[in-house]
Amino acid sequence: MSKADLRQSALKSRRSLARESIRAQSAEVMTVLLGLPEYARAKTVASYSAKKDEVQTSGIIEQALSSGKNVLVPRVDLTSESLSFCEIHSLSELSPGSFGILEPRGSAPSRPLSESEVVLVPVVAWDEKGNRLGYGRGYFDKALKSRGRSLAAGLALESQRFPTIPQDSDDERLDVIITERRIVRMEAK
Repeated sequence: MSKADLRQSALKSRRSLARESIRAQSAEVMTVLLGLPEYARAKTVASYSAKKDEVQTSGIIEQALSSGKNVLVPRVDLTSESLSFCEIHSLSELSPGSFGILEPRGSAPSRPLSESEVVLVPVVAWDEKGNRLGYGRGYFDKALKSRGRSLAAGLALESQRFPTIPQDSDDERLDVIITERRIVRMEAK
């Protein structure tokens, strides 16, 4: 199956989930994430802002802020087709941006992604080898190349798992996948 066909199939399946189901499963993913030792130790966490059918991150961001963590959230630069990560102190600092996704307002200064210890990554589909399929624009793959030693953690549902995800040379593997049931750790690269 091609990446485009796999993406279409995965998105159709995910979009068929009821909002209540996504909220409930997202809460379970958050519970599993909070048990991840690297997350517990992290002083700075980078987190995507979720679309309505993705694993929701607002609760994760609020928990991280209330526990004293620094939180970086991406802002899309359509010109360079890249992400810049900006520190926020409240969800109220986010407003709809590119693709209708909440992002830090234009005045928020960016910080290097390598300052975070954990980077939470959105997932359309995943496999047990840490391969992930996103929306096909490569924004997160580009960003992950600059993460330094940060742990790349995909937030996903078990229903998004596929036997294998085709990979290109520009694709970045995840270090862990966090689902509503478990933490899937990948072997060292």
